Amino acid sequence: MADDKVHPTATEMDYSAHFRNYDGFLKLFKFGAIGAFITAMVVMYVIYN
Repeated sequence: MADDKVHPTATEMDYSAHFRNYDGFLKLFKFGAIGAFITAMVVMYVIYN
């Protein structure tokens, strides 16, 4: 266990990797929310007509 090493490029303040990962999450969340909204509108249209 003493030989376990952290990734050589990882630093305690690796902000570029953080924002890169966070940007992908926001895209996924945004398009997922849009898709869920459109699906909900179609379902409500079908139910009420």
